Parts: sequence; structure tokens; C-alpha cells
Amino acid sequence: MNAMAITVESNTPDAAPDLLETATVTIKEKWQGAVTKGSGFVAVPVALLRLQSKFDLTPTEMLVLINLLVHWWDPTRAVYPRSTTIAKRMGIDKRTVQRATQKLERTGLLTRSVNEDGLRIFTFERLVEKLVRDLPSAYTIQAQETFGS
Repeated sequence: MNAMAITVESNTPDAAPDLLETATVTIKEKWQGAVTKGSGFVAVPVALLRLQSKFDLTPTEMLVLINLLVHWWDPTRAVYPRSTTIAKRMGIDKRTVQRATQKLERTGLLTRSVNEDGLRIFTFERLVEKLVRDLPSAYTIQAQETFGS
């Protein structure tokens, strides 16, 4: 697995939002063998985690979104995991996954459509736009968080 520069956000609540440190650590080193070649990982912006209440996401909806993001490596390409795949991973009913993706679409966090092959696909441009727009709120939430308690 290649080395990857991981941007580490400062845990200092009053740090300027644009001040970031870069540490060169491989994902494999960070996870000490829990991530191996072919096992993968998912990158989730901390802003999304901080804004989940503002976006009115239940824990189930948040985890469905993260499961969709597992498949999203190329920002120009849609993803098309099956609801049954996500349901099996989460130990929930396929219909629960479908309701969650419908709500994620209604709230502007993803776009669902059908491609020319008839596959249901998901794109995340709206999620990215919403996160960029609401980033100041994420910093406000960060400033209110307590660390080490």
C-alpha cells in the first residue's frame, strides 16, 4: 500500500480553520494491520460527522450514507451499490436502506437516478456543496466540543 499524506485537523478549538498540519503516515500504519491490501477504508469529512444533527440525520441514515461513500472514490463517477448489500452489512432490512436513501435525497445530501443500463446510481455533488456551504457551522460546533473528557 502506498504512503498517503493524511491531513490532520488541529484539536485546538480556537485554531484558525485554514491552519492544517500534514503528517506522512500510511493508512496501513495508522490502522496497524486492520487495513490491508484490498480491505479498503473510507474517507469521511469530520464536518459531515459534526453536521449530522444539523442535517437531521438519524444514526441509521448516517451509516447508510457512509456505506454509500465506501464506493465513491472518483468524484466524477456515480456509485451503484445494491440496497441489499448495504442492508446485509448493517444487519437491517433492505427497505430501511431504501427509506434512508430517499430521505438523503430529499434533504439534498445525494442524488439518485437510473443510468442507461437500468442501474440505480448515486452521486454526491449536492453533499459536497452542502458541506462547503455549512463548513462555518461545523467550525462553530467544533469550538463547542470538549476534548479529553
